[in-house]
Amino acid sequence: METIVRIIIYGFFLGINGLMFLFLHSHFYFTFFVLMIMAPVISILCAALLKRKLSVEITVLGENCAKQHEDVYFQIRVKNPSFFISLDTKLYIEFENTFLNTKGSKVVSVPVRMLKGYTFEIPVTPSFPGIVKVCVAKVKIKDLMGFWYFGKKVFVAAEMPVVPYRRGTFQYDASAVEQGMLESEESTKRGNDFSDVQEIREYIPGDRLMSIHWKLSAKRDILMVKDRVSMSDKQLVIVPELWSGSLQMLDMVLASAYTIIHTFIEDKTTVRLVYWSAKRYEYDDIRIDYAEDVDRAFIQMFYEQPYSNPNEAAEHMAGVYPEVRSYLHVAPGQDDVIIRIRENG
Repeated sequence: METIVRIIIYGFFLGINGLMFLFLHSHFYFTFFVLMIMAPVISILCAALLKRKLSVEITVLGENCAKQHEDVYFQIRVKNPSFFISLDTKLYIEFENTFLNTKGSKVVSVPVRMLKGYTFEIPVTPSFPGIVKVCVAKVKIKDLMGFWYFGKKVFVAAEMPVVPYRRGTFQYDASAVEQGMLESEESTKRGNDFSDVQEIREYIPGDRLMSIHWKLSAKRDILMVKDRVSMSDKQLVIVPELWSGSLQMLDMVLASAYTIIHTFIEDKTTVRLVYWSAKRYEYDDIRIDYAEDVDRAFIQMFYEQPYSNPNEAAEHMAGVYPEVRSYLHVAPGQDDVIIRIRENG
C-alpha cells in the first residue's frame, strides 16, 4: 500500500512537470521531466544489482553454551561488497528452540552502506533450555526511491545450546540412594582410578607406579607422582522423563535433573544419565564423572525430541537394563516434579 501511494504521488508531480513543459516550453522543465523519468529506473536498477551482491552471515557471541534466562547475543552481518546502497533492507528473522519445537519471528529494517553493509546484534533471552536457533530466511531490498522491493532467499542460521538453571542443592537420603548404585568401571576414570589429582609430589617408596607423572619426572630428573584425593567407586543411574505435555513441567524436570547431577558430582559420585530417544526408539546412556561433563551431556540430550507419554523412559528400563536394580527417576507430576528411587522391574 505504501508503495502504491508513493507511485501515485510521484506520478502526480511528474504529470504537473509535464504540463508545465507543454505550456511554457522551458528547457528547465524538459530536463527536469527527463530526470524524473530516469530516476526511478536508475533507483530500481541499482537495487536489483545490490540484490545480486548482498549476503548475510550470523555468528554467536560468547561461550559455547548459555544459561537459561541469560541473554544470548547473535551477530548478524549484512555484507555489501558493491557501491550500491539501500536505506531500507528488511531481514526476516526466525527464532526456534529445536528441542521444544517453539518458534517466533521478527522483521528488522536496516540500512546497507556501500562496501560495508551493516552489522548489528540481536539479544535473545531463552525462557527454556534447549537448542536456540536464529535464522535469516530472506531479505527484501528497497530501492532508494521506495518504489520496489527485491526479495532474496538467504537461509543462514546459527544456534546456541542453552542449559537449565540450578534449583539450589538437591537434598537426598544417602542410604536410600546407596542401595540403587552400581559398581563403576574403574578403567573409564581419568588416571585409571577412582580419584582426582590434588597435587604433584616427589615419589615415596610404596607409591603406585600408575601414579608416576612420567613427563614431569623426565624434566626434573626425579620421580614425581600424582597425589590423588579419593572418589566414589559407585555410580547412580538418573532417568529424566522428556515429557512434551507441558513446557513448564518439562522445564522443571530438566532443571531438577541438572541440579541433582551437579549435587552428586560435587559429592564425588559418578552419574549415568539415561534418557529415552523417541527418534531412534532406544536409550542414550552418558557417563558423567566431572562437572564439566554435565553441560555436554545435556546438550547432547537436547538434540532429541520430547515425547507424549509421561512415563516413557521408565517403561523400557527393565527390558533394556536388567542389571540396574533401581534408579533415580525424575518425572512430571501434577504440580511439581516427582523425584524418587524407583525399583527396576
